[in-house]
Amino acid sequence: MKISTKQEYFSAMAEIEGLYQKGFSKLNQKEEKRLGVLSEAIEAWETVHYPMPSKPDFPAIITYLLESNKLTQAALAEELNISKGFLSQLRHGYKAPNTEVLTAIHYKFHIDGNLLLESLPYSNR
Repeated sequence: MKISTKQEYFSAMAEIEGLYQKGFSKLNQKEEKRLGVLSEAIEAWETVHYPMPSKPDFPAIITYLLESNKLTQAALAEELNISKGFLSQLRHGYKAPNTEVLTAIHYKFHIDGNLLLESLPYSNR
């Protein structure tokens, strides 16, 4: 499967979300295979259209989330269950994220946990 348009990308994302909502343990073999195909196609699309900066710092990840998901700062703050002010401080590097923020980004936006940890200013890169 190859995603060629934004419409196909959003359709694939919606289909994946439906499979996630069903729960991994409840997927049949056909659905598991479809999930794998969709995941690979979405990853290929995002690599081209929404590339993650290599070795990003945490503020770059926040910017990436805003741009790639077409979110306002207020909407992203709501998704992460934090205040707009705290998000602004994270985005500008004035504050470091807490465990709850890192966990929310990992689960809600499927950002690799290791990448998140490595993006912190005090990590050993």
